[in-house]
Amino acid sequence: MGASPPPVEHCRGIEQPLFALTFDDGPSDWTDEILDRLAVTGARATFFVIGSSIKGPAREETLRRILAEGGEIGNHTYLHLALAGMRAEDVRDELLRTSTEVERVTGVPPRYWRAPYLRSTPAATTAAVQLDLREVRASLVAADYAWSSDETARFVFDRLEAGDIVCLHDGRPPFEPEAMSPPTRRETVLAVEKILREAARRKLRAVTVTELLAGVPTESDARS
Repeated sequence: MGASPPPVEHCRGIEQPLFALTFDDGPSDWTDEILDRLAVTGARATFFVIGSSIKGPAREETLRRILAEGGEIGNHTYLHLALAGMRAEDVRDELLRTSTEVERVTGVPPRYWRAPYLRSTPAATTAAVQLDLREVRASLVAADYAWSSDETARFVFDRLEAGDIVCLHDGRPPFEPEAMSPPTRRETVLAVEKILREAARRKLRAVTVTELLAGVPTESDARS
């Protein structure tokens, strides 16, 4: 297998008024609430899921709902461990286990991955190439897990341009220390509603990473 495409961080400069809305650390109790908000405006998003968080019928149904409603699922490793110092084979196992779980539940393997804490390593790059996963970073990374919905929305509003990849968080890593962030992502849910409202006012459409890379709306977008 040859080298993978370079990591994608944004697509600024595209002609279409699109941006990618992405979420890390799910699936969780808040993922479906975010999907509800997306559905109201016809927006779509990419969800980078933690493999070990895919537990039970409810979480599996959430993954299937993401795809059924036009979203896509990315790989955010199995345990959300910092990759620094990990051997390539251990990183590969983290990615493989998550891709296997996603495909088992949905029938569709992930095409993209995102490193925990957005910190990749050469070993991780090697592992991702072996699994045909392209790395996705972000041009706008909000601390929505710690901010109010107004703070998150303002952070995005003040910086958002066509072609941006926005990173928010719909879940909580399973082994994250309690003091690291609040136990809820309720503020993120509220922020999504505000971001989508403002995006619509600016005539910007939230799409998946795949759609952003393509640079054009889908056929259903053209009819809307």
